[in-house]
Amino acid sequence: MAATTQTSSPIAQTVQEEAAHPRNYYFFWALSLIIAVACAAISHLLGLATDGCAFFGITVFAICLWGFNLLHEGLVAVMLPIGYILTGVGTPKQVLSPWTQPMGWLILGGLMTGLVLMHTGLARRIALWSLHITGGSFVRLLWGLLLAGFIIAPLMPTALGKGILISIICMGVCDALGFAPRTREASTMLMAGYIAVSGPRLGLYTGGGEVTLSMQLLASAGVDVSWFDYFIQCYLPSVLYSALSIAVLILIMRPKTQANAHDYIEEQYAKLGPMSRKEKKATILFILLVVLMMTDKYHGINTGWIMMIIGFISFLPGFHLVDSKKFATLNMTSVLFVVGCMSIGAGAQATGVDVMCAEALKPMLSGTSELMTCVTSFLAGLGVNFLLTPVAAVSTFTVPLAQIADTLGISALAPTYSLLYGLDQYILPYEYAVFLYFFSTGYIHLKNLMLVFAARALLALILLVAVFYPFWCLTGAV
Repeated sequence: MAATTQTSSPIAQTVQEEAAHPRNYYFFWALSLIIAVACAAISHLLGLATDGCAFFGITVFAICLWGFNLLHEGLVAVMLPIGYILTGVGTPKQVLSPWTQPMGWLILGGLMTGLVLMHTGLARRIALWSLHITGGSFVRLLWGLLLAGFIIAPLMPTALGKGILISIICMGVCDALGFAPRTREASTMLMAGYIAVSGPRLGLYTGGGEVTLSMQLLASAGVDVSWFDYFIQCYLPSVLYSALSIAVLILIMRPKTQANAHDYIEEQYAKLGPMSRKEKKATILFILLVVLMMTDKYHGINTGWIMMIIGFISFLPGFHLVDSKKFATLNMTSVLFVVGCMSIGAGAQATGVDVMCAEALKPMLSGTSELMTCVTSFLAGLGVNFLLTPVAAVSTFTVPLAQIADTLGISALAPTYSLLYGLDQYILPYEYAVFLYFFSTGYIHLKNLMLVFAARALLALILLVAVFYPFWCLTGAV
């Protein structure tokens, strides 16, 4: 008898998908609704107007959907402003205002330049060159990864893209040296790879979505920072922070291996051959990109437009660094997520909730000195990481923080930088997508990860008080 092919009906497929959900799936949906309604009810009891209650209810519901991973993060971010509009939180002009700002275009431009960096092979060449010049011993490989992270940081703003590139190289080294997943050496290698992605991004205006978003939100609150000014105030602290993070990693993990990856690195580097014409063209474009970003305060062109223009040029005849069809492969989720999250700030402004939050937070952030305000901002960022993604946290707290600083008569820059460093402290993998991605490779032991990054959080706090704050005083951020 001939075999027959049976196609499942849409209803059958839906039933199968529903059955695939874990048992607690519907429990978390119900819990999310209960928490959201409770927050709206408490807001009403506290005397908030209807629009303020709706804002808190919808925002908390979205946060729960993100936190419990119940729906795709991009879908939730897109529907968030629609919920605000339908419930009267704000008008379309108010709530959708983030979609007219440069932030989304900057993220899209970063995706385009990242595509060029990956497709031409320039990103892999930079990473392997960094490992090539730092040597093949295990500890030197860790410093080579960090060097690669700093070189790639201004060229590829998307943290996940950098994370994928670095993690592939890290896993290749582990396999070549015979490091089994979750061993001390494999854990050390992959955690160093994450630090190489995470630390350098804090030193650049366009280093990561949450960094750029915070600066854009500060600009909307009347605090303008150019790419070059941010570079002067934050780049050296990020170098020190990243280097000491690697040092803490080595000190805690104490890898015992004497393995040398020299042969493997040289073999992989030799396979690249001489630079291709596309790589040379890409190098020229990226040099131009960095120069234009560093001089933005002089020519006045927004960094978002610069990223878009450089990305567009790479598709044109004469350059043609990327096939036009590759544009369709770009993951637009990061654009939708970031811009959607910005509507939280827009909704807060429309209802006056931002001013209310600023007043509520003011007693906690107005310490006896500006330094204590920075420390409190850091601790707030560290704590809110357990509930919000960095982008959502920045969207929620940056503008109120700027208003508090204005009320206290201090600069909003140092407290905002402190918040960003607090948001870079992770203990559990779920707290940040890139952090979770590295852990999901299966090479990192959870106990090692928690121990190293708890120590790194303490290191960041010490650096904030002893080094960063005095440096920000010297460079005009205080």
